Amino acid sequence: MVYVPVYSSIYWGFDRQLTDLAATLSIRNVSEKASIAVHAVKYYDSHGKLVRVYINEPGLLGPLATADFVIQRRDTAGGPGANFLVEWSSAEDVDEPVIEAVMIGQHGNAGISFTSLGRPLPKASAALRDAR
Repeated sequence: MVYVPVYSSIYWGFDRQLTDLAATLSIRNVSEKASIAVHAVKYYDSHGKLVRVYINEPGLLGPLATADFVIQRRDTAGGPGANFLVEWSSAEDVDEPVIEAVMIGQHGNAGISFTSLGRPLPKASAALRDAR
C-alpha cells in the first residue's frame, strides 16, 4: 500500500485564498521484465472521506508501463489535503513502482507546478498480505 498526498487546491498568499489545481497520479512500473498488479486506487478528501474509487479490481501494469489518473482543475472535491491510497503487488520479486502526483495550475500570471512522492505504508501492506 502506498499513500500519495495530492493537492487539488492550495492556499495562495496571506488571505488564505484557494487556488484550484489539476493533479495527475502516476503509477510507474520500473521493472523491465515483470508486470505488477494494481489492486486498488482510491481518492480521499481532506477529511479522510472516500471521494472516488478509480480501480477496485486488480489489473496488470506491464514492464515499464505507466498508469495515470487525472483530477481535473474544476474537481475540487478533494481539497487541499486530498490523498490517494494505491494497493499493488507482484508475483515476482520487483522493485517498488514509482508512484507520485503532479499538480499544475495558475494564479494570475503565475504558473504553479510541483510533485508529491508516494510513501509506502509497511504496516498497512503487511495487513493486506495477511488478509490475502
